[in-house]
Amino acid sequence: MKSRGLIYSLLSLAICGLTMGGCKKDNSTTPATFTSGQVAQVQNSDTQDATADKNDQDVDVTLEQLQVTNYQNVTSKSLLTSGSKIVTVDHPDSTYFPKVVTIVYSNYQDSTADESFIRNGEIDVTVTANGSDKQLTTRVQTFKDYSVTTDSTTVTINGTRTVTKTAHTYKLKWLTSLRVSATDIITANLKYAVVKTGATDTLKFTRIVDKTRKTILHYSNIGGNTWKTVKFRNILAQDTISYTGTISGVNEEGNNYSKIVSIATPLVITYYKGTPIMSSGTMELSITGNTTASFTFTYREDPNHPHRTLVTVTNNATGKTHSFDRILSRKYVKWW
Repeated sequence: MKSRGLIYSLLSLAICGLTMGGCKKDNSTTPATFTSGQVAQVQNSDTQDATADKNDQDVDVTLEQLQVTNYQNVTSKSLLTSGSKIVTVDHPDSTYFPKVVTIVYSNYQDSTADESFIRNGEIDVTVTANGSDKQLTTRVQTFKDYSVTTDSTTVTINGTRTVTKTAHTYKLKWLTSLRVSATDIITANLKYAVVKTGATDTLKFTRIVDKTRKTILHYSNIGGNTWKTVKFRNILAQDTISYTGTISGVNEEGNNYSKIVSIATPLVITYYKGTPIMSSGTMELSITGNTTASFTFTYREDPNHPHRTLVTVTNNATGKTHSFDRILSRKYVKWW
């Protein structure tokens, strides 16, 4: 990727959905659902979400690890990691709040990156406990001189992202199984700038997020029948993640766009033999400005290929539909 195709190469189809997972190439002769301008608009809004999710993931994983260890920093460096990521906590204990977690990147690239994502800059996270339950926290992430570089292209990010854990429950059925559910409210107001070395122009876009993420995890006891010998193992095939809410902003073409997932038709992610799939859900995409368009995305498990998601896109202006398979990357825990 030696051009501003930085961002376009993150997806292998212009209408590929919600994240950077791979897609099965479509070779059908279905009449064109999109004009070339509409393809560009859909691609721009999708790649913004993909770029945002890539940067959000590392922060969330880091904070989850800290919470498990009572904010004692025990992060080890992978043999396949280059550069440095320094994590500091102002109060490394389980009782004192608020805390400030600082993550400083210096030419950092981790071993889980699908592409050459090199991160530089700082992300400060203020963690506040919501009441007496220290597992229910609010994390406010502030991006400071933060950038991601792929080949000769750099994306800089400014703004804040907030994740508020509003509820979690544990349902224990004797000592045989355990069900854990959690609800997060995610809001963000971020500005992105895309610069290519040697280019005279800068692409910019904004992204405003207000969505709800619900996670349900299932565990089975594979140990003994007493509290001293109990040992739970995650049963991935029974887990689900669902999303509702809105994402809006201005894309690289200068057009306003919005994505809406209603409570009635949430995006639901399940697993088939360890592979994540979008098993159900509907998303409405609207674009206004130089290009005006409206699309409906419908997701379900492909009955002929259960490890893939069948995506159906409807052009709301013409009523034409187009369907294709896609495979979600196992390395991502967010799809919208």
